[in-house]
Amino acid sequence: MNTGGLTAVVLVLLSFLLHKLWSRKRSSGTSNNVGDDGSPQSDSSSLSLPIGNYEVFLNFRGPDTRDEITETYAYSKWCLKELAKIVEHQEKNGECIILPIFYMVDPSDVRHQSGPYQMAFQQHEQKNVDKETIGTWKEALRKVGALDGWHVKSKNEKIATADLVCSSVWSHLMKSHLVIETGKLFGIDDHIKLVMDKMSLDSGGATVLGIHGTGGIGKTTVATAVYNKLCTQFGRCSFLDDVREKMKENDGIISLQKKLISDISRVDIFERFSNVSQGVRIIKDRISQVKALIVLDDVDEGFKFENILGKIEDFISGTRFIITSRDKNVLLKVTEESRLYEVQEMSHPLALQLFCYHAFRNDSPSSGYEKLSEDVVSTTGRLPLALEVTGSSLFGREKAFWVDKLARLREIPEKDVVNRLKISFDTLDEEAKDIFLDIACFFIGEDKEIASYMWRDCKLYPGTYIQILVERSMIKIGDKNQLHMHDQLKYMGREIVRQENTRLPWDISRIWSREIALGLLRNKKGTDRVEGIRIHHDSYMEELGVSKECFMKLSQLRYLDINARMLIDDFDSYVPNLRWLRLKMIDGGWMPKFSVEHLVILEVSSFMSCVRYKLGALRHIKMASNLKVLKLSAHWLDEFPEFPLSGSLEILELENWYHSRSVKDQDINWSDKGEKELDIGNLGNLKVLRLRDGGVREITCETIRMMPLENRKVLHLLPSSLTTLHIIGCSQLKWLPNLENLETLIDFSIEDCPFVKEILGLGGLKSLETLSISGLKDLRNLDGLDSIYSLKSLSLICCFALERLPSMASLSKLLDLSISSCSHLTEIQGLGGLGSLQMLFIQGAKSLSHLFGFETLLSLNKLGSIEIRYCPLLTLLPFHGLDSECPSEAPVLNSLRRLFISETTGLVLQIFCRMIQLLMFPNLTVLVLIGDEIGITDTELRLDGLESMEKLVKLHLYNLRSIRRLPSLSMLVNLERLIVINLPNLQEIEGLAGLKSLEELCLIKCTSLERLPADQLYGLEQLKKLKVKNVPRLRLMEGLAGLKSLKELSLIKCTSLERLPADQLYGLEQLKMVDIYGCTNLTLTDLSALRELESRVMIEWPNSISIHNDPFEDSDDTWFVKSGYFV
Repeated sequence: MNTGGLTAVVLVLLSFLLHKLWSRKRSSGTSNNVGDDGSPQSDSSSLSLPIGNYEVFLNFRGPDTRDEITETYAYSKWCLKELAKIVEHQEKNGECIILPIFYMVDPSDVRHQSGPYQMAFQQHEQKNVDKETIGTWKEALRKVGALDGWHVKSKNEKIATADLVCSSVWSHLMKSHLVIETGKLFGIDDHIKLVMDKMSLDSGGATVLGIHGTGGIGKTTVATAVYNKLCTQFGRCSFLDDVREKMKENDGIISLQKKLISDISRVDIFERFSNVSQGVRIIKDRISQVKALIVLDDVDEGFKFENILGKIEDFISGTRFIITSRDKNVLLKVTEESRLYEVQEMSHPLALQLFCYHAFRNDSPSSGYEKLSEDVVSTTGRLPLALEVTGSSLFGREKAFWVDKLARLREIPEKDVVNRLKISFDTLDEEAKDIFLDIACFFIGEDKEIASYMWRDCKLYPGTYIQILVERSMIKIGDKNQLHMHDQLKYMGREIVRQENTRLPWDISRIWSREIALGLLRNKKGTDRVEGIRIHHDSYMEELGVSKECFMKLSQLRYLDINARMLIDDFDSYVPNLRWLRLKMIDGGWMPKFSVEHLVILEVSSFMSCVRYKLGALRHIKMASNLKVLKLSAHWLDEFPEFPLSGSLEILELENWYHSRSVKDQDINWSDKGEKELDIGNLGNLKVLRLRDGGVREITCETIRMMPLENRKVLHLLPSSLTTLHIIGCSQLKWLPNLENLETLIDFSIEDCPFVKEILGLGGLKSLETLSISGLKDLRNLDGLDSIYSLKSLSLICCFALERLPSMASLSKLLDLSISSCSHLTEIQGLGGLGSLQMLFIQGAKSLSHLFGFETLLSLNKLGSIEIRYCPLLTLLPFHGLDSECPSEAPVLNSLRRLFISETTGLVLQIFCRMIQLLMFPNLTVLVLIGDEIGITDTELRLDGLESMEKLVKLHLYNLRSIRRLPSLSMLVNLERLIVINLPNLQEIEGLAGLKSLEELCLIKCTSLERLPADQLYGLEQLKKLKVKNVPRLRLMEGLAGLKSLKELSLIKCTSLERLPADQLYGLEQLKMVDIYGCTNLTLTDLSALRELESRVMIEWPNSISIHNDPFEDSDDTWFVKSGYFV
């Protein structure tokens, strides 16, 4: 019986048809033309149920629809025949759902054919109905009578029951309207959980959740999956798909409104309306007062919620809208940021599964196609749309076809993918298109601010259009301000440029192909269409003899990335619009002269060190009145350029730069040793100064203050315009200027400058947010730190001489505090004042004994992560409430997600273990407790309360010698990683079977552990890695057959393990590696069933053991057994 892919809902009305049911796509099926006995008036010897034509099929007696109710359902042979067919159909294919209504009849009478049902069957027997047929009818009634349904005991319950029946039927039907086979949706459960968390289903009001992301990333899939999950909870639901395209049609908005009204009201629209405002009124009057789930899929900037649906405030509390869009800004107009969900690209394992599903109709690659599959997945950028399209095109193809396809994909993406992605591009303004294509061709991974200097000078308005590209998920901005773009969008952008001229490949706006660029220059094929050229640089490149004539036609060139070795001539008069020049130097030589009239960004870098460069052309950059960015990484220079006289420079980066002879000019004082005094006195607009690995001795901006002779002194001050100052690896730097005037400085980092002993003027840094100090081994204090009220991040690393810090009580905005290897630091004061602190990291502070204010800091309930490692003298005062026996009296630290305590005093471990016992960390996801190797922390420790940490994802326990037992772990349903190392007294791990999410289990040096029984291991269906090492008393290890996801199995030096039933490993098709070593008493009988075994590392194999049907016996690799070892 074919239901057309829909679930048939069969209502068996054993006494009464309660309500006329509406079906959205087809009319309800009924037994028509029946007589008073409930049988058809036209006799038919055969019965064919029409369920395949209906969503709802009603099985009832005709007379039962009249005003007077009878109790004679079982007297109707026709009803019993239908019922038997329904039950038979349901048992054969499970496509239909039977919903019985027991109206004024006891279900037990139906189930056992007692009461009126007994009398009915007696009558059938008297009418000579054969015993086999009667037996079939009785069995059908028995099965239906055992089903959950509705038992209506009085007429007063009729209306209420009718509503319940309709709601239930509707729920079942809604499941069939948007069925997604979850086996094909890899990783969808994680999306559903995150979306539902943001939907806040229990909160009041009508709310909107927005789903956004790149085209083809899976927004519709996620929205549909969530809709399927929730539609039964709402009863009234509507899914409006492809809204963007439908709004373009004539009366498109009206058709969307009609579908919404029809879906929610559950009636066909008979009332016609011809304009949008009428539709809004009807929605407000009839729809908004019904709690509903409504999805609007794929909207764009043309979508206005109020113009289509009315005001969100008009909808009843509990109504939920899900709206998907490529444009984040569209969603922000109807909901807040906290209710937005961005669909990210798939993880590599899930992307590989999705690709393989379409390419092989399996979840893993076919033999011999593993590497090709990995390469295809990497090339597609893990975009679901591209994975599906590409995988389908490769299905059933030979390997040669795959190789050619992969090579083509690296240059030209699939047409279907391009067409889908290009929808977003086509709606952009021309300026945004230019920026997008620049990024796709040249600037992925580049600093957004650097590129913006060029775009701003070209009147492309990056401040506006970069934001638009981000909102439309076409680009992303990384944590360090880099520009990022999905690979498929990059390929699409380059294909758009390539299509500008498919006949003449050099006559396009942007050239990123090395071969095309070299052909253009060699053959003088440039045109005024070309705006950018990048030539990929090898570590060595031959001289190509590129002369100035090669640039003759490139009048609109604004970006050039080239190797100076290729050039034999100046080209300053031929590229007047050049804004950004990147020159790579390989092994020394001459630098050509270039146009500086419009130059905004200049970068000169080198592949090799200790090479002298003649940078003659750089002496002219002092005339570059528009230059904003200067980056030099040129090692030994024969002369240093003068900075622009205009003072236009805003970013100056010098890396690996030394000088070959003594020179003194306007800005640089050089010493004979290549050291120099950098005077940046004329750079009044400088915002960013980065110095790395150079020979600078002093940084000065010299000013003479006229005072009485005895008080006259030189003040060395940096430009007050600085916002970023990084000084890294300047090993000759001996002195820093006073920083007190840098009131706009936001980011200050000084690292590996061993001769710098003090930092003056910290108290004047009124805007500083990030301070990082590392490798200043003689730095003894940080006076003024307590006055940097704006500070958000503080990192102190390897400041060995630092003994004290000012109190931090005033740093109320500090978010991150990291102190590492400050071995003389004895105390930290004022922690209680860090009201915003989210992350505390202290490591290797060997002299640290006190954290003043730590208890107050915890009580503020803002910390998300605490890591205290190797602080052997640290003492924490007992916390208030830790002596209580009642967890409810202890404070609850809801914010803490990560706790890492390693190699501290036993008292510190005791305190944190006590806090665990008192259930103070209910939201902890990562817990790492590490004692010391030599047993100093061998205090009696208990981890009671661990079993209540249901959100725990990672649990690591190391060197806790006193632990004898762990509480049952069965409630840790989210735990993914359990690492237990050197717990010598641990005898048993309880509750392993309950760890349904566990992916890695590692047991090392648990010398008292004797058994891992089958009932503990068998349920770990998600376990991928199992490692047991140096567990000498382990004798029993069973239940491996239940580890369906296991990929790696390691058994090392388990000397008491005698038996590992190989038959338990037969079904482990995901197994990739088996590592058995040092298990001297282990017996294995057969490894032939391990089909997926990829490799075996060294295995200690006793001579008494024999292997039969070794799968590697006939392989090309030769395996030798020597002295009990496989090598």
